[in-house]
Amino acid sequence: MVKYEEIIHESAIPFKIFSFRAKSINRIIAPHWHQSTEVLFVKDGSLKITLQNKNYILHKNEFVVINPNVIHSTRSLNKNWVLCIQFPLSFLKIVTNDKFETDFIFKDINNNALENKEIATLFSKAITQTENRPKNIQYYLDLYSSGLLILKELISSYSIKNSVKSTEDKNISILNKSIAYINSNYTKDITLDDIAQHLGYSSSYCSKIIKKSLGISFKEIVDIVRLEKVVIEARKKQKSFEQIAQETGFKTYRNLYNAFYSIYQMSPKQFLQQSK
Repeated sequence: MVKYEEIIHESAIPFKIFSFRAKSINRIIAPHWHQSTEVLFVKDGSLKITLQNKNYILHKNEFVVINPNVIHSTRSLNKNWVLCIQFPLSFLKIVTNDKFETDFIFKDINNNALENKEIATLFSKAITQTENRPKNIQYYLDLYSSGLLILKELISSYSIKNSVKSTEDKNISILNKSIAYINSNYTKDITLDDIAQHLGYSSSYCSKIIKKSLGISFKEIVDIVRLEKVVIEARKKQKSFEQIAQETGFKTYRNLYNAFYSIYQMSPKQFLQQSK
């Protein structure tokens, strides 16, 4: 579901670092955002990244840096092994003497890790350190050290000047309230005017904030929220898709099908078959 995500890290390290292995294409992380800078490195396999409605595919030894409050989602296209590091905004502000976001941000898409042997080596070392080890003092020290070295290299080689003044806090608040309203009213025929009236802003202003922040329209947000409900109900296997379409606001199976295919690139029935 499109949502704001709060990143919680372990107390031993001031950022979150872990790896995951997706065993099938069923692993889909729906659109979300957070105030941490997220780094994703693909050690094996591939990973589809959607940043503000633009799609990219990371292959072996490629990585992406996602700046704070940027809407993104991921989907594993095959079996893979991925390193994830999430640096909290507060931490980055401290270690950069408040220069991060004020003076610079990170380049978002970087698929040249193979050309930069130093950062490729750092990523490979860090992802190995995350697996099959007891979580003792040495474990945390190794990850802490690797994370800091990776951050140092990112700042040195993959930062760019930030010339845009941030208004993200206000935008995030509007998005949160909009999506909360959609979650409570998705079964109804809700419109952008309903959201605008609920928030006390004009329809054009709300539309502009949604499009600028998410890269998608109000209708697409509503469809994504509804589809999350569709998946939950469909997996219970207690109702037909026609019934689910009625109950989730799509009204007809054709509307449900079209929305589902646009997001998942497969039919609802194909999705359920792959989820077995």
